[in-house]
Amino acid sequence: MDLTREQLYEMLWTDGVGKTEKALGLKQQELHKLCGEYNIPKPPSTYWTGIIYDRNPQKTPLPPSDKEGPIHTEDYIKRRRKKIAKPVQTTATADTAAGGSGEPSPAGESKPGKYPPRELPQEEPATIYTVPEKLIAKDPVILDTKAKLREQNYRKDNPWSKKNPYKNTPDKWLDITVSQEQEDRALRVFSTIWKAAEAKGYHLKITKSKNIYYPSCTSYFLVRNYEIRVQLKEINRRIPGEKPFESSTLVGSGRLKFVCDRGDHCYSWNHERCAAQDTEHTSIEDKIERIIEVLGEIADERDQAEVERKLAEERRKQEEERKRQEEEKKRLEAEEQARIEERRNEERGLLRKLLFNADRARAAAMIRDYAAQFEETMAGKMEDEELKKQVQWIREKADFIDPFIKRNDEWLLPSDISRLLNPEITKTTEEHRSSYGYGHETTYSYWQIRNMWGHGN
Repeated sequence: MDLTREQLYEMLWTDGVGKTEKALGLKQQELHKLCGEYNIPKPPSTYWTGIIYDRNPQKTPLPPSDKEGPIHTEDYIKRRRKKIAKPVQTTATADTAAGGSGEPSPAGESKPGKYPPRELPQEEPATIYTVPEKLIAKDPVILDTKAKLREQNYRKDNPWSKKNPYKNTPDKWLDITVSQEQEDRALRVFSTIWKAAEAKGYHLKITKSKNIYYPSCTSYFLVRNYEIRVQLKEINRRIPGEKPFESSTLVGSGRLKFVCDRGDHCYSWNHERCAAQDTEHTSIEDKIERIIEVLGEIADERDQAEVERKLAEERRKQEEERKRQEEEKKRLEAEEQARIEERRNEERGLLRKLLFNADRARAAAMIRDYAAQFEETMAGKMEDEELKKQVQWIREKADFIDPFIKRNDEWLLPSDISRLLNPEITKTTEEHRSSYGYGHETTYSYWQIRNMWGHGN
């Protein structure tokens, strides 16, 4: 790839060293050599920290260079070591006896049934996963972390605290919990992890609590818009008391452990995932690359959890829609049933009124027949005024009962007609006697008595 000094300068200060290396296909030492020959400054880690915390860091201007002209990146790519196949020495075998030439097979070719030749490992590039033996702290976060650790691990026998006690208040610091002996080592390990994460495209975020009496800071790595909480701490070991019944104490074991928060299991016992730690035979300094891989794995887990959450949310919405449709169907069926029952009750009322009016008409006709028979029977005595008044009274009552005439009565009300035509008759049944010898009283209406007697028609 051919580009100018200005283009390479903009790529470095816009995308960072890691992304520029991948874009150009260069290794770290190759890009470092190229920038040295063309006098192109590279952005330090403090520049990206200032961008994260909105401190408006200033770019280092591009200085002049004695070497001008376009940059050919292909000239700086080192040649990979290629595999040199050894000639296969063969002797006279059955192939020669069968008429073969007996000459060795060409280099690099394998006989049938053999595994293909393995490729030699390529040259390992200078990696950013190497923890330095000595940390030169320039970043304000590293300086504040160093000061905070010394402030937390303050001891009266600390000569550094006696000579130069820390009197300023740190702004933001990394989440590191170690003993006094592991302070420098923990800072070197965490700063290397930070540098490797930045090269991978991950950014550090620090949030500070609002508690003014016991301030604390929490460290996160932003991986694909996910905040992964990280912490570097020292594994403690318990020392039993020297005297009987004396409580044990926790002291630092000198072994460091880098843990990451899974995120969705913050209230579970396994919400933390140990990315790397010191063991009896390995140290955390050799596992920086694995820590960066774990950050990516946790981001993948959160992606999968987000997909599952969306699927579960979709299933929940579908289940709610199904239940809503079922409830709506039941509600409509209940309303239809209520409407049918209401209409049925209305029809029952109309029929009851019809039967009652028909009975009133039948009763009025029966009374009028009785009045006619009475006059016919008492024809010789109808000159008596009392009999005439009685016949007149009978006919007036018939008109009172008749639903088509509905004559008003001087003493009776229309509601009395229902009581007169539907009397409640109490009958004691002998079949359902109790153990005490008393009969069970049952109340029958006028209509039930008529049906019992066979006069329902």
